[in-house]
Amino acid sequence: QDRLNSLSIQDSDRDDGKPQKPQEESLDSILASFRQRTKELEMAVQEPIDTSFPCPPRGNFTLTLCPTNGLFYMFGGEYYDGSENLVFDELLRWNPDFKADNNDEQEGANENKSDSTDNNNNIDSYDTGKWTRILTPAPTPPPRCAHSAVFHNDGIYIFGGEMATAEKYHHYKDLWRLDVKKNTWEECKSRGGSPPAARSGHRAVAWRHYMIIFGGFQEELRADTRWFNDVHIFDFQTNIWCELKYNKLARLPPARSACNMTVCADALFIYGGYSKLKNANTGAGANKSEGITHIDCWMLPLKPLINASKSGPLSGASPPSWERISRKGEYPSQRAGTSAVLHKNKLLVFGGVLDSEGDQHKMESVFYDDLFALDMERRRWFAMRLKKTSGGGRRRKKKDNQDDSKVENDGGNDSDNSEEEDEEVPQNDAEAISSGWDLDKLRHDMFAFIDGNGNIVYEKIEDEDGDGEDDSNKIGEEEKTKEAPDPPTDATPVGKTVTKEKKQVGVKNVDKIDASAVMQVDSKGLPSTVTRHTPLPRINCAVAIKGNTLYIYGGVVEVGDREVTLDDCWSIDLNKRDKWTCIWPGQMHKQVWKGVDDDDSYISSDQGGDDDEDSLDEDFELDPIHEDDVNNDEKMTEEERKKAKKAAKKAKEKEKRRGVRHEITELKEKLGVDNAQRTPQMGESVAEFYARTTEYWSVEAAKSAGVAAADSGERLSTKELAREGFLLAKERYEQLKPMLQRLDELEAMQQEGAEEKHKKKDKKKSSKKDRR
Repeated sequence: QDRLNSLSIQDSDRDDGKPQKPQEESLDSILASFRQRTKELEMAVQEPIDTSFPCPPRGNFTLTLCPTNGLFYMFGGEYYDGSENLVFDELLRWNPDFKADNNDEQEGANENKSDSTDNNNNIDSYDTGKWTRILTPAPTPPPRCAHSAVFHNDGIYIFGGEMATAEKYHHYKDLWRLDVKKNTWEECKSRGGSPPAARSGHRAVAWRHYMIIFGGFQEELRADTRWFNDVHIFDFQTNIWCELKYNKLARLPPARSACNMTVCADALFIYGGYSKLKNANTGAGANKSEGITHIDCWMLPLKPLINASKSGPLSGASPPSWERISRKGEYPSQRAGTSAVLHKNKLLVFGGVLDSEGDQHKMESVFYDDLFALDMERRRWFAMRLKKTSGGGRRRKKKDNQDDSKVENDGGNDSDNSEEEDEEVPQNDAEAISSGWDLDKLRHDMFAFIDGNGNIVYEKIEDEDGDGEDDSNKIGEEEKTKEAPDPPTDATPVGKTVTKEKKQVGVKNVDKIDASAVMQVDSKGLPSTVTRHTPLPRINCAVAIKGNTLYIYGGVVEVGDREVTLDDCWSIDLNKRDKWTCIWPGQMHKQVWKGVDDDDSYISSDQGGDDDEDSLDEDFELDPIHEDDVNNDEKMTEEERKKAKKAAKKAKEKEKRRGVRHEITELKEKLGVDNAQRTPQMGESVAEFYARTTEYWSVEAAKSAGVAAADSGERLSTKELAREGFLLAKERYEQLKPMLQRLDELEAMQQEGAEEKHKKKDKKKSSKKDRR
């Protein structure tokens, strides 16, 4: 409950409808006490969680089905709130089929779930199943995210991943096994072979008595990020690793992370992924890494491994060859961050994002919410749209191709194959038309959030045409009804409404909206969820199959610089495919975002915040923190001391930048740099300076000679005028040389500061983008 309260605003935390500041208790201390408790355990302990679904939400975790008991196991993950990145080592178990009874145990569970009851949604209307926290005795794997997990022989194997916080950044290469019967961990030490390098964002599958690892990336502080396309195989029976080594002429998939991978009919399939490639060109863009969103599909036959020697797969044998599969059918558009799971002979692919770099290096992203299937037997793509319920019978596309007809006739009448029979094979191979959510639509449909001070903050929606008309294509489903009242502005207290209008804020037109596809503001000014009928677009969600039911849980959506970690859960019957069922609507509308959007895209409702803090600008200065102020220091918590230290550091950096700008301005005024004839360029020698400005200095020498001739009655020759001109140029050069050197240093410092600021901003997103 402490963890929940520190990361979200609860209705009970509010007084008279006004948002309050979230609790300041450090989550690090809570997680530390949790880990200390597990160290003291002698045997595993199982306990129900305090909320309907795991809280805080998290991304880049693993959700693995255990076929022997029909339960899902969730491990690891991360949560980013704009200020810090939390990485988890919790082990949770989920039974989606659990139904609450009226016995005492279930009444207690319902009481625990009451904390998440919403104004508009009753938790009892959702069949959330049962979540259990498993506290395991030592040893346990360290916290991590972006790792891999596979199931084999009553065990879940965890490999790799990363620990990415403000204090630590580390890639793992260890392998752990969870015994699902005993609920204990053990580290699997290699007994030989070539283990994979440390990495995250890789993919793993279990095949026969092997685990196959492909791809991933490794980021180091003092080295370039590496992407992998190697294949490593772990033998569960012998604990021996083996790498498939290819010669330089072999045709291989390009290196990548975050691809989709599965095994079907003794063949390994990979699709998509993300990587970066350095620009080898010279000039302004030299050595700059450019993101690559892969759309290719590859197949690796695994049958040659079956006849390998007992000492290890492919011991002394040649590895099988990769085959690139052409895109046929109705295939997905270019995207990264997709999630995939195997169902029968199909690879189901959901979601994704397409990133493109816009003006001033701003990332423009389009998120998707559609579902596709790659039939690995027919090597064709299908768009898995919802079926229309009207008409009652199956509709099948007639095929002119005789081979396709044969496949159709082999389908049978079994209900398990109904989704296969209902597929409509497109007549032409073409990319599916997908209507993704761009930034404008995301800001309309996810328009508000809660900041670290408890304020409800609203998005700035720019109207490029300036005509005051609404763009209905950019507004969520719930907003297409009647005109709704606006959320409160700075001049409107929370709890009151204003008429829908365009309001001028600075130089931007703002389209204020009150309801969206994610949340709305109730009469008390509190955020509440909105009922949806389909999942939101997202990346890196957990997808899992149990029977003929597909589950989608969590994921991430980015709205500008704001990262929303989703925690909703959905299911769909793949036989019927007539509707999505919401298992849990999520608590995204109660998340606290502590980050700052650099493009000034938010408007605060100014409830519970501090006007002085909201008006910070480039000239803002902080009073120095005196170390001898013992009384105040004792009252400050560790969190407050960190914030004060960080604020003082920022103020010092701003003061330094302001001083550099001021000195540059003064030097330019003294130098008169506007007159290029009188000012040497950087790197010019005296001779080069004079050669470029000979005409100017000849005129200046003639003027001086004219005055001298009037006094003495003697005139200088052309050669003497040239010499005088050179002396004047040299005198000017020597006079300005120290100031030019200083100006060059200052401009280099200014450029370096700008580049460093840009790098820091990119660094925060780099590993998350890499995992796409």
